[in-house]
Amino acid sequence: MPDLVVNGLRPEITRDENEGPDRFMLECPRCGVVGRYPFALLARRAFEAHADEEHPVVESPLDQVRALVDLAETAPGLWECELGLETYVVRQRANDRYEVEVVGRRATIDAQLSTLDDARIVIGGRAKVIGAALATAAAIQLRHGAPVNAVPLE
Repeated sequence: MPDLVVNGLRPEITRDENEGPDRFMLECPRCGVVGRYPFALLARRAFEAHADEEHPVVESPLDQVRALVDLAETAPGLWECELGLETYVVRQRANDRYEVEVVGRRATIDAQLSTLDDARIVIGGRAKVIGAALATAAAIQLRHGAPVNAVPLE
């Protein structure tokens, strides 16, 4: 079986020498022993559930948008991104003003863009790789960043 990695964690599944009913021991790298299972496949499934419940990967909305809309700088003040069949070019017009062009259509997206992240949000929405809820959450995060000394409530 290929190595299992869930949320960046790789479990250790070992087979015990005794041929008892639960001969596969599952260990989480963070928690230690999670349980014993009769089959390796059950141990793998149990780890997937364990990792999702106990060690979820939580990216901020802005980080999700940045991952989905990857802008590559091709020249100073010029970035490019391909999503689906479209190519998007972002140009910096001033210190806090950006413009997005859809190359294949020779069109410019009319929006007030003051950061590259604004451009990513607009491109992702137009290309339909991000939904309205994610776009809104990313825009709110962009406008209202948490203070450095903020403590997340979990």
